[in-house]
Formats: sequence, C-alpha cells, structure tokens
Amino acid sequence: MFAVFSYILLLGAFFALAVGLLFGLRAVKLI
Repeated sequence: MFAVFSYILLLGAFFALAVGLLFGLRAVKLI
C-alpha cells in the first residue's frame, strides 16, 4: 500500500512539474 501511495505521489509531483514548466514557457512567450 505504501509503495502505491509513493508511486502516486511521485507521479503527481512529475505532472505538477510538467504543468508548471508548460505554464512557465507560455508566460515567457507572452512577455
């Protein structure tokens, strides 16, 4: 159970990082 929770947490962190990078690039384009 702990391994599954850790995997989901890691996946969520990676997704958040990808979304943040995408929005960051979009913000740079707007500027």
